[in-house]
Amino acid sequence: MASLASKFIRTPRLSGGWRVLWILTKKDLKAYFDQPTGYILLVVFLVAVTFFFFREAQRTNEASLRPLFTIMPWMLTFFVAASTMRLMAEEQRDGTLEILLTQPVKGWIMLGAKFLAGLLFVGTGIAATIGIPLLLQTAGDVDQGAVIAQYIGTLFLTASFVAIGLFSSSLTQNQIVAFIIGIAITIGLMVAGMPLLTLALPSWIAVLVQNLSPLTHYTGIARGVLDLRDVLYFIALVSTFLSWTYLLIRGKSVSRRSPMYRNLQLGVAALVVLSVLIGWSGGSIRGRLDLTDNKLYTLSPATTALLANLKDTVTVKLYLSEDPPVQVSLTTRDVNDFIDDAASASNGNLRVVRLYPDVDHEAAVAADRGFVQPRPFTEQSGGEFKVKLGFLGMGMTYSNKYEVIPFIESIEGLEYQLASNIRQMSQEEPSKIAFVYGHGEKRRDSELQTLRNELERYHLVEEITNPEEGFINPGDADVVIFPGPTEFIDQSNFFKIDQFLSEGGKVLFLLDPIVVEGIVADENDDSPARHLEKMYGVKLQRDVIFDTRSYENIPFGRPGSEVIRPYPYWIRALATERQISGGVSQAVFPWASSLEIVEPTGGEQVEIDVTTLVETSPFAVIDSEYRDLTPIAEHLGTYTSDDLGQRTLAVALTGTRCPAITDICEKDLSKVFRMIVATDSDWIAENMVWQYPENIAMVASWIDWLTQDEELTTIRAKGTTMRDLLYNSRYHQNMVEYANIIGVPVIFVIIGAFRFFVRRNTIRKVYTSER
Repeated sequence: MASLASKFIRTPRLSGGWRVLWILTKKDLKAYFDQPTGYILLVVFLVAVTFFFFREAQRTNEASLRPLFTIMPWMLTFFVAASTMRLMAEEQRDGTLEILLTQPVKGWIMLGAKFLAGLLFVGTGIAATIGIPLLLQTAGDVDQGAVIAQYIGTLFLTASFVAIGLFSSSLTQNQIVAFIIGIAITIGLMVAGMPLLTLALPSWIAVLVQNLSPLTHYTGIARGVLDLRDVLYFIALVSTFLSWTYLLIRGKSVSRRSPMYRNLQLGVAALVVLSVLIGWSGGSIRGRLDLTDNKLYTLSPATTALLANLKDTVTVKLYLSEDPPVQVSLTTRDVNDFIDDAASASNGNLRVVRLYPDVDHEAAVAADRGFVQPRPFTEQSGGEFKVKLGFLGMGMTYSNKYEVIPFIESIEGLEYQLASNIRQMSQEEPSKIAFVYGHGEKRRDSELQTLRNELERYHLVEEITNPEEGFINPGDADVVIFPGPTEFIDQSNFFKIDQFLSEGGKVLFLLDPIVVEGIVADENDDSPARHLEKMYGVKLQRDVIFDTRSYENIPFGRPGSEVIRPYPYWIRALATERQISGGVSQAVFPWASSLEIVEPTGGEQVEIDVTTLVETSPFAVIDSEYRDLTPIAEHLGTYTSDDLGQRTLAVALTGTRCPAITDICEKDLSKVFRMIVATDSDWIAENMVWQYPENIAMVASWIDWLTQDEELTTIRAKGTTMRDLLYNSRYHQNMVEYANIIGVPVIFVIIGAFRFFVRRNTIRKVYTSER
């Protein structure tokens, strides 16, 4: 072993420190792959992380790597400890550490080589998981920016664990003891960021302890945001443990009573203190890079334009706890960052006032008057559980108008809450939305309560009922909505609707060609469908669609004995035009019918452009008989591949049309109408939107588009994208899963076996001298 160490050290003496560093790194890295232990560690790690990831992915059915990077820190705890336990302990046990330290190699070079070797080996295992996002992309829209941030965060976390492993290995000659010490330190730091410990401490101590945990900072990066504070923390953590390790190994070659060792102690202590201060107190340092596809944690251009173009100042009163409960401390940090970013982008139009009601009586009174209420949180103090109140609310004032967010649950969605409230307060004349009633439509105050509440935040909402003369009169409405009529509407009513459209009106048709009560279907003979086909070329088919791949699991049976079953008639439909749908990628349509675009028989009266909004997956089947809509219907399993296809469920139309009040066709090209037609109205009903909030987000975005309030649509889109997994077949799913769970580990087994036989044959060779 001594001759081997000398071989790697003597030759590069004149080549510089960096060359020596690389040669020593290659030596230690080669040692990993020359022994079966390295391959065993890699295979066990890969099988474990991929198995647990795909088990969770099957449950959530989401095209996201969040489950992988949720379990990754715990898997790395054991993998890194096992990988680094030999780096220093083996050198001490074999007596080669003293030989290395007496060579003309600086201590930091040897330490750096050990650190890089451990990092590269563990990094090989992490890099081998890259097949997961690559293959997952074939079944869903993975957020590639977030994946990049997650791998960068994992690299920082791995570097921290390797530094801890090196420190543990330098404490002993026994590798098993080093393994146990490394796990103990790592788990101790990880648990410091969990409620298991933080809830047992006073809040001010809990927040400090939480900030010392790598899990806290790793979670921030795993969202898809590289925050400078988190990066500085990991650099500080690596620096701290490498400094301690350096002190330990130099103490073996320098007398501990010598001035040199005392100076070394002081220097290392100063470096450790500096690292701890940077990592612990770096919260005041700003700077972040949002790598998510939709820039979820960065102000959108629409929000920036809204704030910059305000005619008056918006005063935001941010009600915070001076000593926040540990459960909301990180959210409080993110909210402070967000509101500061908004203030910076507003050109002085946004003024922020921070109030602390928990320590200021006047602020507490202002919070109560402004409808900002604290939340109770549990904490432990003196061995007793106590309730601590935490404030994290926001009141906004513009002119004489006031809006409030009583408690901010999460930073996600906060931008839309802020922008929509400011938009509502600043708009001079809100749009008028009119619901048509009197023909069996869904009622606004019962079946459409959530939609009504959402619309009334930004618009004036009214009803159009059949007046005495029998006509539907849009009047001065900006948008007219038909929410699922089921009774006859006289064709004369559409004279007014056509005239309304010719003047640039906007209409939303939510129609049900087939009405389903329970699981019993019946044909709905409503006249809007016939009129739309005749005048605008939108033909609603009298059928019910089921999707063989993209559907929901819903409960069936009596209350208390319900069974969750797959139900293909509840389609998870795909948005094909993200801008109009506000970035919402999917919504659930129950018992929807198909829609086709045909040639209108109205001749040249209408010129339109059609945009498909919502479609099924390519694996949908048309049920033209709809006799059995139960989840065990025989025809759900008797379709053929020829029956499969992508079906349209909603379209958007823009165009111009001739006036309906004259026989002369003179289109006013400046008056462009907008229309959306969907073949289902149940998807926005109250019993649906509470389960699927993406439904209400989609229809609200449609109405924003109809009212031409497209800025609000783009802001609403952030954070609403659903990234579901949609495999083409069972074979496709098995290929993606087993290629990662079995395929990649098998590659390492093959490589390890090949290297083993090559090394064995090399060792068995008999060398003879040539004369």
